[in-house]
Amino acid sequence: MSAVLELRQGLRLSPLPAPLPKPVGALDPAEEAALRFGSVAAAAVHPFEVAAAIEAEGVTDRQVQRRYGRSDAFELAEELYAETPRSYPEPEAASSPWHAPLSTSMLRGCLYALPGLAFPLGAPMLSGPPDAGGLPHGTFALALSVVLNWAWNQALAHRTHARLGRGQRHAGGRCLLRGAFVGAGLGLLGALIGVLVAGYHSGGVLLFCSGQALYLGGSCVLLVLGRELLLLRALAPATLGGAAALLGLVRPSLLTAPLLVWTVLLTLRLARRELRGCLAEVDGDSAIEPLPPLRASVPHGLFGMAMSLLTLGIALRGGRLDLGPTVALTVSMGPAEWLLYGYRDRIHGALRVAHTARGFALLSARSLALGLASYLVLLAVLGGAVGTALAGGPFGQQLPGLLALGATVWTALLLQAFGLAWAAAGICAPAAAATVAGATEPAVGSTAAALLLAVACWSLGRVTVHR
Repeated sequence: MSAVLELRQGLRLSPLPAPLPKPVGALDPAEEAALRFGSVAAAAVHPFEVAAAIEAEGVTDRQVQRRYGRSDAFELAEELYAETPRSYPEPEAASSPWHAPLSTSMLRGCLYALPGLAFPLGAPMLSGPPDAGGLPHGTFALALSVVLNWAWNQALAHRTHARLGRGQRHAGGRCLLRGAFVGAGLGLLGALIGVLVAGYHSGGVLLFCSGQALYLGGSCVLLVLGRELLLLRALAPATLGGAAALLGLVRPSLLTAPLLVWTVLLTLRLARRELRGCLAEVDGDSAIEPLPPLRASVPHGLFGMAMSLLTLGIALRGGRLDLGPTVALTVSMGPAEWLLYGYRDRIHGALRVAHTARGFALLSARSLALGLASYLVLLAVLGGAVGTALAGGPFGQQLPGLLALGATVWTALLLQAFGLAWAAAGICAPAAAATVAGATEPAVGSTAAALLLAVACWSLGRVTVHR
């Protein structure tokens, strides 16, 4: 009996099904045994399981000899096991943990795009002679500040999620508190270097970059802690003021600049309140688990830097500033997140229906293609809408580069979600370097997207990656 139970436990099968009730009336001994213990024999993985069920029914060897004409329970079990077709019970269907509401993802997409409305309000601070490359005043300083902020905040978010996922809210809050200060300092340092390299001295640019760095630090705290609605409330002053400026209802001036300060201060205040709540909690002994090494966060930082450079590459295409593709890509990040959850939800079902490794790999590839194609269609629609709103018509030459960059971003985020951050960073970082060196955006994005897609099909087609 113990050997049978150990066998079943090792194979992780469901408990033995209950044998049928004893038959009523005269039956052939073989038919009676098949009727009484047939369900057990059909689900068994070894004759010993059938023998255990026979003994559990209280049937002794003498009763087996007199009633079924067999020498003992084991002989009867072996005969039943050999003559009964296998019919293993299916495990109960588990609900998928990857259902995500579209509204939350759309909200996050808006939160990524709404800070862009701060630029019309900041026009007085960003006014001045063009940069050496003919770009608007302060573009280089702003770009360098954003690159450093994005890289740092990506690594900080990964490091904090590693703690929060282990129930360490106090440690996560402490990590966010320290990291947000460092990130703001890096953003300000990038702006200062940009001003010095560009060869002009502008207090307005430095002031705008300082507010931008502080906002990015506070917004990182709120987004990592899942406080999207609080961040939306903090963005309200700059959002409403920027929208009014774009519609011509107000004229950007020093009188509208306080709206930017109000947004920054409100973001910092709400972030501080949430951090105090985390720091007030005590991490119990059950939450003390070893964290991944610091080097595990490095690829996330590299990926953030690569994405910022690739995005700037398409925005600064042709020696001029075109924020249309960037706006479309930023807004699409919310639906992109929802489609990533959709892939994981479909894979949860594929794990049940696939019977071979090859069958699962095909289901994974089909689900990946569906998610990527859906995202690219959505991005194309957004590109047309944003292009019509900002430039009076849909994107033309920018659309191939935008779609190539979108495919790169979506597939890289998918790889990151499955712990393949080094693969994503290892492809995106050289692509970003090629863009900085002057390579055309569509060629770079298409090559990176093809490589990432090949890695995703090969890696995510294995069942072990999804366990």
